[in-house]
Amino acid sequence: MTAGQRSDSLNSIIDVVKKVAGSAAARFYIAVWLAAVLVLALGGHDIPVAGIVVGLVLLSLSLLVTAATDPARAPSVVTGAARRRVWVQLGLVSVFIALTGWNNLAFHHVTADDAAIPWWTPLTRWLQGLGERWFGEGLGNFVVNPATYVVIPLLVLLLAGARPSTLGFGKGHRVGRALLICCVIPVTWFAYTLIVGQETIVRLLGRFASHFMQNGFLEEFLFRGLLQTRLRLIAGPGWALVVQALLFGVWHLGSGYTNTDHAGLLSAIAITIVQQSLLGLALGILFERTRNLLVPSVVHIALNSMG
Repeated sequence: MTAGQRSDSLNSIIDVVKKVAGSAAARFYIAVWLAAVLVLALGGHDIPVAGIVVGLVLLSLSLLVTAATDPARAPSVVTGAARRRVWVQLGLVSVFIALTGWNNLAFHHVTADDAAIPWWTPLTRWLQGLGERWFGEGLGNFVVNPATYVVIPLLVLLLAGARPSTLGFGKGHRVGRALLICCVIPVTWFAYTLIVGQETIVRLLGRFASHFMQNGFLEEFLFRGLLQTRLRLIAGPGWALVVQALLFGVWHLGSGYTNTDHAGLLSAIAITIVQQSLLGLALGILFERTRNLLVPSVVHIALNSMG
């Protein structure tokens, strides 16, 4: 790359940052994020510096992808009957996010053991048992999560009038270029761990498979494929990115309680916004730019596998 090309790339990134930072949605997100940091500081909790650094690195890479690719043709905000239909779909998506968020709380032992939601809790317990019979003890999420994050919501949304191509399964845009930019760091890390003997290929592939079956692609479909696409049709790309990122953070409330030693709801929400919502924002930008779930899913799985 010549000096002129590097200068053009840098200018492109600066232009992207200026455009994004100047939006009302971005200012709102920054205000909420800083308020969450303040809550943690005033509450005497450690600021998750490592998590913030990871989030900022991924956010920088997503902005680099934005600067290095031309924008994809994206759907515009809908009106009339189509808008009412999307509102119904968004309501259904919100129900599934709430239900799976409840499962997340139960997984982290935040809710009482006997707390149950009619129909939903018996279903997830049956799926858990099925998964443990198929994959082994403690691996019930290999069935629960795919069913409750993807299969059931997808069927319901299709019945509500959504099309697979609008849920992240359509033809991608600049997918190869985005993967090349985003995967340099994790691929380098995985290669290093294999070379020094810190990791084996079997264990590494096992982690990839585990995160694929339990969170990576599944969470991307729920938040980027379903939620972000529905929000975009109603509120446009900026607010869609911000709202899905904040909800993605709060959805991890169970781990928020764990990471704050169960100090309380406000602290748990604050730490999820500070850490997880940054990741959700970056992954949302990647999805917005590539119009396909492949890139954010690969990045999500790779990021989790590095932990």
